[in-house]
Amino acid sequence: MIKAGSSFFHDGQRCTVGAVISLKGLPYMVTVSHLFRGEGDRLTVDGMKLIVTRILKDYDLALIELPSDSSVEITEFSVPTVLEQAELINEIHVIQCRVVNSGASLVYLSFRRFDMPEPGDSGSPILQAEKVIGLISSLTLNNCIGTAISSNILRSLQG
Repeated sequence: MIKAGSSFFHDGQRCTVGAVISLKGLPYMVTVSHLFRGEGDRLTVDGMKLIVTRILKDYDLALIELPSDSSVEITEFSVPTVLEQAELINEIHVIQCRVVNSGASLVYLSFRRFDMPEPGDSGSPILQAEKVIGLISSLTLNNCIGTAISSNILRSLQG
């Protein structure tokens, strides 16, 4: 089953599905676009060969249309709660963090110095109360701050 936190492979690297949404009645995977060169890039998820359908450069998001008969779990979204704990989750690990600030399109996260996301974690969902509040997009290593694309943007895609 394809769901938030599942793995896919692109150019021999393990990558992470940030969310699964329904768009015009079809299931789509969402992850960060900086993993790809552009629309048409190939990837593999659950043994299926797929292509990047759409890149939203303004938000660092990539949309990948899934076959309509795919086994998926549509992602539940929530609004970030500032100064509360959160978790970066994928098939490899769970990393604790704290939401330090939140805006209309970005969520800022604080990670513990020795428990930081790794390069393969880009696009991983950030959860609070078991609902996705954003997708990790970047890190600043010298101050352990991460930037996530807000669930506000992800929810608006379904609109």
